Amino acid sequence: MPKHLKKLTVLCLAAGFILASSFTYAEKQKHPIDTDTEACLDKDSSTAGMITCLDEAIKSWDAELNRVYKALQSELNANAQKELKEAQRQWIKYRDAEFEAIGALYRSIYETMGGGTMWSTWAVGAKEEIVKQRVLELTSYLNVFSEDN
Repeated sequence: MPKHLKKLTVLCLAAGFILASSFTYAEKQKHPIDTDTEACLDKDSSTAGMITCLDEAIKSWDAELNRVYKALQSELNANAQKELKEAQRQWIKYRDAEFEAIGALYRSIYETMGGGTMWSTWAVGAKEEIVKQRVLELTSYLNVFSEDN
């Protein structure tokens, strides 16, 4: 495959990931962390500013993850608590491996595309999405306990 087509393919894949994430956001009610992140990004749209905002979003999602996890654990029986704890341990391994893969992927894209600061921003955004999705999964489990059955 010619080098310019390879670069275009990589760029299209990365753009597709970002667009898919955007559609996921639009389909769901906006979470306060998303609102805070958007406000932060509106204040500073430089690459450094975006990375700072997205790093803060990851920290906020991680704090929310811990809150939701604890709330869910308090609703479960002993066996389900044990299973959720093990699932969370496995998810943390997945998250860590995925973060490593995202870093490697975007470093490769950076090298293939000949540089550009946007790749580091996209990498942090991809990491944010990993944590956010876990929060949303656990929240959906927790919501079962608050629904009228």
